[in-house]
Amino acid sequence: MGWFGGGSSNSQQAPPAKVSIVSEYKEEPKPHQQYLEDLPPKFADDDDDNLLQSSQSQSQTQVQPQPLSPSQQRQATLSDAAKMIKLSDFTFDRFVQMPCFREAMITGFQAMGVLGVITFLVHRNFKKSMNWSVGGFFLGNLVGWEQCRSLRRRSFEMVEKAKREKEERHRKKLEELRESQLDMDDVKRFEEFNNRR
Repeated sequence: MGWFGGGSSNSQQAPPAKVSIVSEYKEEPKPHQQYLEDLPPKFADDDDDNLLQSSQSQSQTQVQPQPLSPSQQRQATLSDAAKMIKLSDFTFDRFVQMPCFREAMITGFQAMGVLGVITFLVHRNFKKSMNWSVGGFFLGNLVGWEQCRSLRRRSFEMVEKAKREKEERHRKKLEELRESQLDMDDVKRFEEFNNRR
């Protein structure tokens, strides 16, 4: 009798229509392990390379640049900066790549929705609720932007603090090694290891 046997009480049952064959497990070869230093860079440093190449080619072709006179050296002004603004600076791709843009937009849309809906439910005036929602959008953008920038600033400060503490620990350890007059080879190896970055 099978699991869902339907009726035949004969002791002879037909063999299953398809019998699966179990084969031995063959271990697949593991892919070669890659490290970050072995991979090509994700983003091309075209600007840095071009600047380096152009500065090298200019230094080879030109002898010495003439210093500019005080009349030729002038401070950059706001109007100079405004002249450099192009329409291509305001593309969606450029904004999305900005740090904190996403967080600011999300906070702005949330504030827009909350203020608009609550104002509409309280006053039943569509025009007033639209005004409040637009104001909430800009206020939310401002709050989200500043909050994200504050968090980024704090995290960068923590990284810098950790670097300083690490360098301080290494400096103290080096002084201890020098004071204990260990082998100079050990001190040199320690300095070489700490200077690698």
